[in-house]
Amino acid sequence: MIKHHSKLTPYERGRIALLKAKGSSLRDIATDLRRSISTISDELKRNSNLQQGELIYEAIFAQEEYESRKSKAGKRTPLKSKQLYQYVIENLRDGWSPEQISGRLKIDHLNDTSWWISYETIYQYIFDPENVHERLWEYLPRHRKKRRKKGGRQVHKGKIPDRVSIHLRPKSIGTRKVFGHFEGIRLRGKVIKVGFILKWKDCLE
Repeated sequence: MIKHHSKLTPYERGRIALLKAKGSSLRDIATDLRRSISTISDELKRNSNLQQGELIYEAIFAQEEYESRKSKAGKRTPLKSKQLYQYVIENLRDGWSPEQISGRLKIDHLNDTSWWISYETIYQYIFDPENVHERLWEYLPRHRKKRRKKGGRQVHKGKIPDRVSIHLRPKSIGTRKVFGHFEGIRLRGKVIKVGFILKWKDCLE
């Protein structure tokens, strides 16, 4: 049964090198490893080493070539391309914000979307832990090393110091016969004193 959709192992590469050195055909090697002929053919073309004008397949060299390609496969050029990366960095250093850079690119390259990049992508690159050594956050207006979470500053509702529940106040206050009592009303974080007393039901009208 032929193996499909799986990478060649170091053992299989060693086996290919041994059988190739013995003069085995592609079909014989493919049969021995239960692989397709195209898989063996591609492996020999991709990972053979040119020595004195002749392609030689060596298992160790082939495995190193495979590992090298694999390590580079997931790495992208920063910010889509080197040219775009250079443009972003230069303008950040000139004091432009990511929003300005993103907007300007769409104006200057109206018909070439390969130059388009969102300001969010620029922010993500700036604050990515892997790019902290570039210290790009220093060029932002607020010079923050860490990005503030979406939503901005939160308003925290504090308690009025020494407050007393309306249900626990003395009954004499409700009669409005004692001079000097004040009620406190809290509006947007401030306490406003009212210079006269109203019954609770009057406040609701």
